[in-house]
Amino acid sequence: MSQPPMQESNPFPVGSHVAMWLTDGTPLSLQIIKPFLPFTKSLVYLVRPESPSNGLPAEIILKIFDPRYVDERTPSSKHGLHPRLWTLEAETAAAEYRQEIAEGKRPDDLTVHVLYRDGEAKPYLWEEHFYRYFMVSSENEVDALRRLISLQGTVIPKFYGSGNVLPPAHTRSIRPPAVLIEYIRGTTLADYNAAKLPNLPFAIFRPLLDAIRKSKTLGVYHGDVSDTNILVSPSEAPARAVLIDFGRAGVREDGESEEDWAGICDFYSDEVGLKVALKANGIPWPGHKRCAEQ
Repeated sequence: MSQPPMQESNPFPVGSHVAMWLTDGTPLSLQIIKPFLPFTKSLVYLVRPESPSNGLPAEIILKIFDPRYVDERTPSSKHGLHPRLWTLEAETAAAEYRQEIAEGKRPDDLTVHVLYRDGEAKPYLWEEHFYRYFMVSSENEVDALRRLISLQGTVIPKFYGSGNVLPPAHTRSIRPPAVLIEYIRGTTLADYNAAKLPNLPFAIFRPLLDAIRKSKTLGVYHGDVSDTNILVSPSEAPARAVLIDFGRAGVREDGESEEDWAGICDFYSDEVGLKVALKANGIPWPGHKRCAEQ
């Protein structure tokens, strides 16, 4: 029998512990200090590593790519459980589906068309869809951060490692991937503006603009540059801007031509995203009279 759907807004309360295995086989125990709510695509926490010998900072960000809590799931209806709601039964069936594909026992025929054909697809197919989305998202974030190592610690957070979260026994059929990144004290540009604080000068954002332009040559686009993904730090007197959340990033594939890569970067247009974010928050773009005066 499947467990009832659990769509908790925060599965790890403050003070609880998260077990994690890094990709190099190192076990970690992380204590939750606080969640960064609301969650959308991923679970993001400030955590404290419990072993000081692992070389990690005293406080660090844990980002968990767990399809169970994705915001695209639909609440149950009066007709019963919606097929997109999480259940252990559906997650287990999805894992069996992947295994059969890996063993060549069935074709990999999951497409968007299958999900929406004849109404809603079976629950395990939706579970597989969410699982694949998060696997790609986590891989993209890790690949992007590794390629941008020269920018870490200034305009993007430092990357400390990746691995998988270990759920309690018999509660899950997957081990959600997770990353550990630098904790930067600050506030998002969106929240800074919402608080009606003094306008920020463009000079704070120029290094970020330069980094976005350089990222293309390093084989990375961010894919979601917005005022919710830009931190200004420190909050009380911002002196720098930091781009966060590389879950929608993309990296240049081996053998991809200059023309094709340029076209992809133009399509996702990180520079335009930055321009829109700054304009929406009253910050002039280069060439604007106010910006020139700064």
